[in-house]
Amino acid sequence: LVLAPSVTAWMAARPWQAPQTVLALGADNGSMPHVRLELQALVQALGAKVQGRFGAEATAQAFRRLAPGADIVHLACHGHFRADNPMFSSLALAGDPLTLHDLAEVQLRAGLVVLSACETGLSRIGAGDELVGLVRGFMLAGAGSVLATLWAVSDASTARLMGSIYRALAEGARPAVALCAAQRSEAASGEHPFHWGALTLYGRA
Repeated sequence: LVLAPSVTAWMAARPWQAPQTVLALGADNGSMPHVRLELQALVQALGAKVQGRFGAEATAQAFRRLAPGADIVHLACHGHFRADNPMFSSLALAGDPLTLHDLAEVQLRAGLVVLSACETGLSRIGAGDELVGLVRGFMLAGAGSVLATLWAVSDASTARLMGSIYRALAEGARPAVALCAAQRSEAASGEHPFHWGALTLYGRA
């Protein structure tokens, strides 16, 4: 299944193409020990395509500088949804956070943006029934699809899921197929839906 936050965002989304360059930023803030393992799984799956920044180097400034040239952007960090003012929903990269408001100044070409953080798929209904949140912000910035979460997730189970997803992408699967296969594998192994059900894909992939 692939969802869309609005018709406007769906119309703006670019179609999926096999990635050649991948930007991965991981900011663990001292409380997410599996973020480094998550980034290592990306490198193992996609090899030299991955340009990684971890810890103090995974900044919002690095995102602004490097993300416009990446085919996949992967952000592993804490996330915070602001229901009172979604424009200040944010991703806790090193240093200053990256907010939905900041995305208005970024132009992406990425076929896939992965928001590996808590509650990144939440939105609030705005004017004209538009869903306002990080997903819509990344899609309007140019992302073809966005993989986001609907609740606070475990970094251990998310890291495991991401490894499965990226291995499938490396083998040529589209994002929706890769996500479906990873979630089915987790379900078949007996994992509770809490650990894999939060991931949702938005866009055209």
